[in-house]
Amino acid sequence: MTHAVVAVVIAMVTAACGCGCGSQPVARTTFLRSVDLIDMTDRMAESFANDPVLGRRGSDANPWVISVDRVVNYTNQIIPQREKWLYLARLRALLAESEAAVGRNIIWTIPPQRWPMVAQELGLDEESYGLRLPPTHLLTAEFHALTNTSGAGRSDMYLCNFQLLHLSSGTVVWEEKWEVKRAVSGLTYD
Repeated sequence: MTHAVVAVVIAMVTAACGCGCGSQPVARTTFLRSVDLIDMTDRMAESFANDPVLGRRGSDANPWVISVDRVVNYTNQIIPQREKWLYLARLRALLAESEAAVGRNIIWTIPPQRWPMVAQELGLDEESYGLRLPPTHLLTAEFHALTNTSGAGRSDMYLCNFQLLHLSSGTVVWEEKWEVKRAVSGLTYD
């Protein structure tokens, strides 16, 4: 090879490394992130534990068997099934381990067919207590979003609404919402 060809090859490799080998581009997105999962479930667990209706329950009350089920996504973001269940599974795990569950005679379950996926995601080895008891209550979650896009960027306002339903009466025992807004300017990857 001639010195000119070698110089061109070295220049091309240097340019390629300068563009692709350095810092990775940051995806600018308004989609929900793992920090949202943690923040939302922490806030919902705190709200649930401090609810006045639930606060009147004692350890001698008839047990409530609460199944987490039915995560509905009304956003324009694709939330895979495993992520939807991870939101509820983390909330269930936080509440099941709390004093609120033990002191108020509340047993948290998930549909048995969902257990293998949840156990794998959370790194659990054994089935949780009461998993196969028939539920008396049902915890649901719905994700909503308001999206605004323009040439200047994009913003998404997310709302997740949780409801605890008493199955025999159909009444809402507890309800809480979580909101977050994400905005980016310029080019987005949503």
